[in-house]
Amino acid sequence: MSWIALVGPEIEENLSLRYIASSLAVAGYAPSFDACARCGLEGPHRAFNPAHGGMLCPGCRLPGSAHPAPETVILLGALLAGDWPLVETADVRSRKEAAGLVSAYLSWHLERGLRSLPYVTR
Repeated sequence: MSWIALVGPEIEENLSLRYIASSLAVAGYAPSFDACARCGLEGPHRAFNPAHGGMLCPGCRLPGSAHPAPETVILLGALLAGDWPLVETADVRSRKEAAGLVSAYLSWHLERGLRSLPYVTR
């Protein structure tokens, strides 16, 4: 019996995202999801920029920043904190958007893309 059969694809995807987010945090690259990554203003905020460390307030928002749904930002914070009851309630759209943001954040800090990342997060 495979790992996917035991836990299900949604849980496996959540575990993969949690592992990547935690690994970045342990390495000192924890993204900010509740306060502005540039000025520290408490959120919630609507702009995400991997080059500047996470969510940005309206005053610090840069052109080209992503604008994730509020549910996605909540999911990302829950993944980083290990809040599994909240993670398990996330819908498919939020999980896909979160996977894209985590991938962009990881690629920025590694200074290259990982061709195998789509296989890890699906």
